[in-house]
Amino acid sequence: MELEHMLARAESLAYRISSELNGQRLPDDPRACAAIGCLTVAQQHHSAIIILLRNDMPVHASAFALLRHQIETAFNAVWLWYCAGDDEIERFMRDGSGKTVRQLVAQVDGVLAGREEEEAAIIRDHWSQLSDFVFAGDRRIRHWLESNEVDAIYSEDAVAELAALSNSIAELGLATYRSLSGIAGEVAPPQARGRTAS
Repeated sequence: MELEHMLARAESLAYRISSELNGQRLPDDPRACAAIGCLTVAQQHHSAIIILLRNDMPVHASAFALLRHQIETAFNAVWLWYCAGDDEIERFMRDGSGKTVRQLVAQVDGVLAGREEEEAAIIRDHWSQLSDFVFAGDRRIRHWLESNEVDAIYSEDAVAELAALSNSIAELGLATYRSLSGIAGEVAPPQARGRTAS
């Protein structure tokens, strides 16, 4: 898939997600509100990554750096919705989750693995790429080590890989938003209800 086509798809996805999330009333549910807040930030990171990749001045390293924040905020949302106990929700509202990106991804995968939720399918479909980005060293500097010269332009393959992963995280966020907006305020997810931090 050509990079320009990938970026056009990313832009279309960003507009679709923005139109679905923006302007919606928040539910009367602290868990859902915290998760929606994270999803909104992750959606804005996705939009910013597209802007950075389309910029005439090469800022690919910044897009890679922002992808890590997109992953972190999206997985915070999924963790809040599916994993966190009530006391962890309260702590998150004061101080954040206190978890690294690796811990968030591992815990969410541990809870959703083998399940039928759309989020679980998205994580399974993109696990190799996600795992490589999160667990295999700092992708932001790998470009400099592999190119052996100072060059602000990343390869088209690297940029396409970044855009694809950013899109999958955006789709994960949208799936989680749809999941929680359907039952928010009625009951907490069964696996999180009444759970306390370990």
